Amino acid sequence: MLFGVVALMGALCAGATTAAAQPAPTGFGARVVTVGMVEFRLEQPAWLPPGRYTFHAVNAGRAPHALEISGPGVGDVRTPVVQSGGAADLTVTLGPGVYDFWCPVGNHRQQGMQLYVRVG
Repeated sequence: MLFGVVALMGALCAGATTAAAQPAPTGFGARVVTVGMVEFRLEQPAWLPPGRYTFHAVNAGRAPHALEISGPGVGDVRTPVVQSGGAADLTVTLGPGVYDFWCPVGNHRQQGMQLYVRVG
């Protein structure tokens, strides 16, 4: 039940209804968050509790996209470029703080594919 409240709060904070934290399969130790990458926005929660996450970045757009994350203790990490209809995973541990999520392909970030995610 607590997970449902956390997932709902994350979706409400992000204004997205298609991306939510999901429990990971037993034994993996990371929550899975689906990130929708479309022209030109990221669809995912804007608030998450601290923990280990696998961000499943799904390219639901027409152009190639990628997901890059920077923030406290993470540095800069990113997925490879994902073609339309494809997906890539990125696993990181997020502590309390604010993280910058964006698409590093071309000028996609400047066109709106950027989101600050608050953890804590």
